[in-house]
Amino acid sequence: MTTQTLNTDIAIVGAGGCGLTAALVSAEHGRRVLLLERDNSIGGSTAMSAGIFVAAGSRLQLANGENGTPEELAADLFRLNGRQSDESLTLALCRISGPLMDWLLDRGVPLEHMPAYKYPGMSRSWIISSPQRHGSAITGALLNAIQQKPAIDLRLRTAVTGLTLDSGSVAGLMAMTADGERLFVRAPAVILAAAGFGANPEMVANYIPDLAGAPYYGAPYATGEAIEWGQALGAAVEHMGAYQSHSSIAYPKMMLVTTYLINHGAIQVNQDGRRFGDETDSYAGHAIAVQRQPGRAVVEVFDEGILRQTLANYPRFDECLEAGIIHKAGTLAELAQHFEIEADNLARTVEKYHAALKAGRDEFGRSQFGVPLSPPFYGIRVTSALVQTLGGLRVDARARVLRTDGIPLPGLYAGGGTAAGLAGDRPEGYLAGTGLLAAFGLGWIAGRDAAQS
Repeated sequence: MTTQTLNTDIAIVGAGGCGLTAALVSAEHGRRVLLLERDNSIGGSTAMSAGIFVAAGSRLQLANGENGTPEELAADLFRLNGRQSDESLTLALCRISGPLMDWLLDRGVPLEHMPAYKYPGMSRSWIISSPQRHGSAITGALLNAIQQKPAIDLRLRTAVTGLTLDSGSVAGLMAMTADGERLFVRAPAVILAAAGFGANPEMVANYIPDLAGAPYYGAPYATGEAIEWGQALGAAVEHMGAYQSHSSIAYPKMMLVTTYLINHGAIQVNQDGRRFGDETDSYAGHAIAVQRQPGRAVVEVFDEGILRQTLANYPRFDECLEAGIIHKAGTLAELAQHFEIEADNLARTVEKYHAALKAGRDEFGRSQFGVPLSPPFYGIRVTSALVQTLGGLRVDARARVLRTDGIPLPGLYAGGGTAAGLAGDRPEGYLAGTGLLAAFGLGWIAGRDAAQS
C-alpha cells in the first residue's frame, strides 16, 4: 500500500452542489483546490433533487416583476421555523441568494424563475429551478465549468478518512483511493461539503426516531462521518432532528413523484380505499402519516387533467411514464382492482372528496383542491421517505465551523449536509428550496472566505 502526500490551498470533501460551488469560487479567487468525492460520479444529493432554490432579487425574478427582498424571504423562513435558525446566517444566505443565482447563470447553469408557483409558506414567488426540474442538470453544468479550471484537481472514488491538525488548527486531511492508495493532504483550509446522515440507520434512529426504518431516498454516502469529525474536534451540532422528507416516492421502484400532482388535486388512499390525512400538509407531517399506513405504502389517485398539467409543467414526470409505474383505468372500480384496494370505499372516498372540494375544506384541514376527479383515472403506488437530514455542524455567517463555546475552529468550514440548515429544530420548519440555497450558499461563502483568508 502506497502513500502520497499532496499540497493544496483548499481541500474540499464532497462534490455535490456545495462542494462544486466552493471549488469553483475558490479557483476563481486564484487558489489551488483539491476536490475529493467518494462516489464514482459527482452530484451527491443535489443531483437527485428536483433542482429547486429559493432566492430574492435575482435578475430572472426582476425580469418577471418579482421584486421581493431578501428580508422578506428571511421573514418567510423565520415564520415557518419559529425563528430557530441562526438569524445572521439566515439573513446572509437570503441576501446572497439573488447574486448566487446570477453567478450560477453566468457559469452556464440552466435556471428559470417559476412566477406562478408557490410552495406552502411562501409569501412571494421565490422559486428558481432548473427547467428540467432535475438537480443533475445543475451539477452537470458546474462540472463543465470546473473542467475548465486547471487549478481544480477533482478526484472521484476517493474516500476521506479523517482530518489532521497542526497546533490546534485544521491542517489537512487523510483519504483512501479505490485502489488502496493513501493520501495525506496538506491544506490550510478544509471545507466539509459532504452529505448528511440519512444513509446511516443508527444516526437516523438516534436523532430522527419518527422515521427509523423508513425508506431513504438520497445520496448513498450520506453516512455522517464529516459531522463526527467536526464533533471530535469540539465542534457544536444543532438541529439534528430536522429533516426533509417526501410523501410521493414511487414504490417499490423508489422514483421521485412530484408534489405537483397533489397540489393540483390528486389524493392518496390506503389499502382500505380511504384517505388518512391532508396530502398538502408539511413534508414531514404527511410523510409520517404515510409511514403509519398498512405496508407503509399508499396509492396516489389523479385524472387525465392533472396528468396533462403535470407533464406540461414538470418535465421530469416523463420518467415515471417511461418506467411504467403509472396505471390507467376507465373507472374507479378498475383502479381499485389493479391496486387491490377496497373498491366501494374508494368510490365513497372520492365522492366525499368532491363534496369537500365544493365546501372549500375537508375533515383533515385540506383547503387546496383542483377540480373534481373524472375518468379516466390514474394511480401510482407510493411511499414516503427520508430525503435529507437538515442538522449538522454549527457554522457562522462565514461558513466557519464553530466550537461549543461559539469560537470558530481554525481552518475548518462546512456546508451541504455537513452543516446545520435553515429549518430549525423541527422538520415542519423546512421551506421548499432552502436545502439547495443553504448548500450552494454555504459553498459560495466558504469558498470565497477560505480563498481570501
